[in-house]
Amino acid sequence: IGSVGGRKASIVPLKAGMELKSVPILADNYSYLLIDRQASVAAVVDPADPKTILAAVEEEGVKLTTILTTHHHWDHAGGNDEMRKAMPDLRVYAPKDDQIASATDEVEEGDQVSVVGSGHTLNVLGTPCHTRGHVCYHSTTAEAVFTG
Repeated sequence: IGSVGGRKASIVPLKAGMELKSVPILADNYSYLLIDRQASVAAVVDPADPKTILAAVEEEGVKLTTILTTHHHWDHAGGNDEMRKAMPDLRVYAPKDDQIASATDEVEEGDQVSVVGSGHTLNVLGTPCHTRGHVCYHSTTAEAVFTG
């Protein structure tokens, strides 16, 4: 993955054997790959630029199984439909109150979601400030929160 506006992708090790890859997208946003190396699978947070995300997944040599959508704005959820067309088996978590058409699972405060193919789970935190249904995904085992 190259750079976008001078921003480059980077990988940070997390706890519980997970890694986080920040992927610059669009003019000023990031998507994140949450990678389980042991299971060779990954989840992506807010994949608004599908081509860039799919290239990052290929570069990492893992299978993308899960999308974690934080809210309905195009620069966060805008790539979900294209991602599902390219990979129909993707599990797409999205906020219930934001009515995202590509969602396979609608989530809200108190729900727990998993990175499909991995034993890794995340807690859903309702944060209805930026949008009515906005959620964050919190991993207690990897000690990370994805705010969108």
